[in-house]
Amino acid sequence: MHIANLNELLNKRTLLIKKLCSLKHILRGTIVKQGNVCGKAVCICKRKNNPVLHGPYNYLSNRSRASINTIFLTKQKLPYAKIGILEYNKAIDVIYQIAEINFKILRYHHARLPYE
Repeated sequence: MHIANLNELLNKRTLLIKKLCSLKHILRGTIVKQGNVCGKAVCICKRKNNPVLHGPYNYLSNRSRASINTIFLTKQKLPYAKIGILEYNKAIDVIYQIAEINFKILRYHHARLPYE
């Protein structure tokens, strides 16, 4: 088994941290499609039997510790939301890589730990 030297691990971690810092549009959430009921008193969306909802429309759904929030995604907002979700997934991947490097540093190089 090859054990990377401490400098290799530190350099790799520094690059990952720079990559993480470049992800500025991070959004945690899911894009969902939903139908809507309108405000008109008489509309097919309000039928008791077999209502036909308007849409479907795109929403960003985000679960926080307290609640679930949604944002209606216009055509202008949709690409931004997609980029943000992609960046969130990249950020999670980078964080896992940093954690693995820190684990190796702690396991194999504990005598020379750099506390920065």
